[in-house]
Amino acid sequence: MRHNTNKNSFRLFALATAFIVMALASACGGKTDRADGTDTVRLKRLSQIDDSIVKRVPNMEAIVHQGMKNAKDSITYYEYYLRLARIYWLSTEPERVDACVSRIEAFCKREMQTKEGCKNLSRLNSLLAGAYNCLAAVNHNFHRDREVSVPMYKKALSLLKNSDSKEEMPKTYANLGDAYIQCSDIPEAARCYRRALFLVDSLRMPEQENVTLYMGLAQIYLTLGDERNALKYYRATEKHYSDMTPAMQSYYLCNCGNFYYFTKDYPSALKMFLRMKRQLEDNKLQDHFDMYLCKINLADVYLNMDSLAQSKRMLDEVEPFFRRVGDVTANYYCNTIRIGLAVKEHDIQKVTKILASEKPNDAVPYMMVNIRNRYLRLYYAFKGDYRKAYTTLEEDVAYTDSLEHNKSKMRSAEIMARFQSDTTRLHHDIAIEHKNAVIQKANTQVSIAVSVVLLLVLIMVVWLMRMKKKRVEYQVDILNLKLLNMRNRISPHFVFNVLNNKIGSSDEKEASELLALSKLIRANLDMSLMPCITLDREVDYLHKYVTLERYLLGDDFTFRLDICEGLDMSTINMPSMFLQILTENAIVHGLKGWEGHKELSISITRQPVNDEARDGAMQTVVTVTDNGPGFNHLRLKKKTGLGVITQTIAVTNQRNRRKMRFDIHNITDKEGKVKGCQATLAVPDGIRY
Repeated sequence: MRHNTNKNSFRLFALATAFIVMALASACGGKTDRADGTDTVRLKRLSQIDDSIVKRVPNMEAIVHQGMKNAKDSITYYEYYLRLARIYWLSTEPERVDACVSRIEAFCKREMQTKEGCKNLSRLNSLLAGAYNCLAAVNHNFHRDREVSVPMYKKALSLLKNSDSKEEMPKTYANLGDAYIQCSDIPEAARCYRRALFLVDSLRMPEQENVTLYMGLAQIYLTLGDERNALKYYRATEKHYSDMTPAMQSYYLCNCGNFYYFTKDYPSALKMFLRMKRQLEDNKLQDHFDMYLCKINLADVYLNMDSLAQSKRMLDEVEPFFRRVGDVTANYYCNTIRIGLAVKEHDIQKVTKILASEKPNDAVPYMMVNIRNRYLRLYYAFKGDYRKAYTTLEEDVAYTDSLEHNKSKMRSAEIMARFQSDTTRLHHDIAIEHKNAVIQKANTQVSIAVSVVLLLVLIMVVWLMRMKKKRVEYQVDILNLKLLNMRNRISPHFVFNVLNNKIGSSDEKEASELLALSKLIRANLDMSLMPCITLDREVDYLHKYVTLERYLLGDDFTFRLDICEGLDMSTINMPSMFLQILTENAIVHGLKGWEGHKELSISITRQPVNDEARDGAMQTVVTVTDNGPGFNHLRLKKKTGLGVITQTIAVTNQRNRRKMRFDIHNITDKEGKVKGCQATLAVPDGIRY
C-alpha cells in the first residue's frame, strides 16, 4: 500500500513541476521568428554569384546559364537572368543589357498583376530594382544619356524599400550620387552619399561598405577643389585596399590617379594609373572597360609629362573601343588629347580639323570641357586669337564660381545632415536605453525563472534518489527473505545425507551415478556464490554435468570439447555458470527427445577483440553447437538460463569499456533447413564483475 502511495505522489509532483515550467516559459518567452531555410539558401547563392561577377571569376556566364536552366520557378529564372545582364554590363558588350532589362521589366510588371506575384512582391521588387540599377549603371558608365540614370536609380530605390534586398540601398544611393556628379549637381551628390553612409550605419553593414562610400565623397571634394578633404578620404581608403574586390580596387586607383592629375602631380598620377594597369592585367582584364579607361587616363598623363609617343600609343589602343560602344564623353576626351598632342607638335591645322569634325554636345561634363580649354587656350594663342582664348578662360572662371556656389550649398547641406544625424543618434540612444532597460528586466525575470526551475529540478532529483534508495532497500529485504525461506525449506546437508545413505545401499553403477550427482551439487553450491570463476573450474564442472546427462541421453550421444593449444585456463576468468547454462540449454531444449544421433560440441578459442585489434586486446570465445531442432525464441521465457545470461551481460557491460558479446542462432543447410543451433559467448580480458 505504501508503494502505491509513493508512485501516485511522484506522478503529482511531476505534473506540478511540468505545469510550473510551462508557465514560466510562457511568461518569459516571446514570439519566435522562423527563418525560411529555402530563401536563405537562395539569397546566399545569388550573393555568391554577385561577388564572383564583381571579382571577374572566369566561366561565370556558363554558371549563370546553368542556374537559369535548373531554375524551379520563373522568378528564380529571371533572378539568374539579371546576373547575366550584370555580366554583360561589365563586359565589352554593354549594349546587350538593354534587351535583358526589357525582358525582366515586362516579366515583373506582368507577374505583379497575379495573385502569386502579390505573395512574392518583395522578390519581384528586388528583381526589378536590380534591372533598373543595371541599366542606369550602363547609361552612367558609358555616358549615354546622363538624364536617364538619375530617374532610373530613384525608381530602384523606391522598389528596394519594399524588397528582400534592402542592403542594396546604400550602393544605389552611392550610384545616384555618381550620376548627380555627372550632372554637375554636387550638393545632391553629397546628400546621396551622406544618406548611403547613414543607411550603412543603421543596417549595421560591414566596414567595407563605408570604404567604398568614402571614395565617392573624396570624388565630390575633388570636384569642388577641396583637395585636403579629398586626400583625407583617399588615404583612409588605402588602408582597406587589400579587403576590396578587384572592381573596387580599380575604382580606387582610377579615382586616386585623377586626384593627382587634377592637382597637377603628374608623376604620382602616372604611378597610380600604372598600378591600376598592373592590377587589371593580374586579374586577366586586358579587354575590359576599366582597362580602356585606365589607358585613356594614361594618355593624358603622358601628354602632360611630354611623353608624346607613349600618349599616342595609349590613345591608338582605346579610340576604336570607345567609337564602337558610342561613348560620347570618352570620344570627346580622346579628341581633347589629340588636340593637346597637335598643339604640342605645333600642328594647328590638325586641331582645326578635329574641332570642325565634332558636333556640339551639352551632355559632356564640364570637367572634360575644362581639360580641353587648357589645350584650346594654347591653340588660340598660337593662332593669335586672344579673344577666344579669353572666352575659354571666362568659362573656366564661371565654372569655378559655380563650384564655390556648390561648395557653400554643400556646407549648408552638411550642417543640416549633421544636425539630423545628431538628432537621429539621440533618439537612437534613447531607444537603446529603453531597450536595455526592458532587456535587463527580462533577464532578471529569466534568471529568477531559471533559478526556480533549477531548484525544483534539484528537489525532484533528491526526492527521486531517496525513493529509489528506499525501493532498492525494500527489494533487497524481499530477496533476503526469499533466500532465507529457500534455505529453510531444504538444507544442503540434508540432501547430501540422503544421497550418502542411498549410495551405501545401491549397487556399483547406481552408486557411481549418485556420487557424481553429489559432487555436481557441491560444485554448484560453491560456484553459485561467486560472480566469476576461472575457466578450468568451469570446464571441470561442465565435465561433471555432461557425465550425468549422458545417462539420460543414451548411447547415441556424442560430446566433443575442443580447447585451443597453449591456453592456460587457470588465468582466465569467466562469468560463473555461463558455460553450464549454455550446455544445459542445448541438451534440454535441443537434444532431449530428439530422434537420431545427438551431437554436442564445445570449442574454446582465443581471438583479438574486433574493434580494438590494433592495441593487442584479446578475448576468450566459447561456442556451443548442437544438431537439434534449432532455437525457438517463442518457447523460451525470460526466467530461463538465457535470460540470466543476457541480464548479467547487460549489467556487467555498463561497468566496462570492453564489452562481452552473446549471440545465438540456428544453423541451416543450403536449402534453408535447420540443422542445429549455435550459441557464442565472447569475454574480453580484464572484465570487472
